[in-house]
Amino acid sequence: MIFLVAFGALGLGALLILLIARYGTNPAENVAATLRVVGGGAAMPYDDFRALIIDLLDALKLEVVLLTGHASSLEIIARSSEPLTGGRYLVHAIWEVPGDVVDQPAVLRLQDAAKADAVAKGILITPYHILTDGLGNLELPIELIDGRALRGLVEKHLAPERLDQLAKYRGFGL
Repeated sequence: MIFLVAFGALGLGALLILLIARYGTNPAENVAATLRVVGGGAAMPYDDFRALIIDLLDALKLEVVLLTGHASSLEIIARSSEPLTGGRYLVHAIWEVPGDVVDQPAVLRLQDAAKADAVAKGILITPYHILTDGLGNLELPIELIDGRALRGLVEKHLAPERLDQLAKYRGFGL
C-alpha cells in the first residue's frame, strides 16, 4: 500500500509537470509582449545600426579588424592596443530579434565563440532587452550591453545628434 501511494504521488507529480511544461506560458514571451507595447517606433535600419556600432567602437578606441554581417546581427573582431586593456575582442551586435528580446542562447553562443577564438572579452550589443535568467556564472569575461547601456554609451562617447537619432527607433532603453 505504501508503494502504491508513493508511486501514485510520483506519477501525479510527473503528470502535473508535463501539463505545466506543455500549456504554461514562457516568461520570455511575457517580457517580449510588454516591451513591444512599451517601445514604439520602427526598428533601426541595418545600415544605420552597423554605422552606429562601428562609430561607437572607434570612439572606444577599438580598431575593427574583421566585420561580417548576417540577416539579424553583426560579428566583429576588434583590437585594442591600449596598455591595460589591450587585446582582441569579439563583438556580437544583434540588430533584430523576435519579440525584441535577446535570449540566453545568444549569450551562450557568444561565450562559445569567444572561447573558440581565444579573445580577451566577448561583448554582446543590442538595442533591446537581454534575458540572463538561469545563466549562472559565465566562463569568459562577457559584457552584455542592452538598449539602456547602449544609449548611455552613445550619450557619453558620440555626438549629441546621434542620441537624437536613436529616439526615432524602437529599443535603446526608452
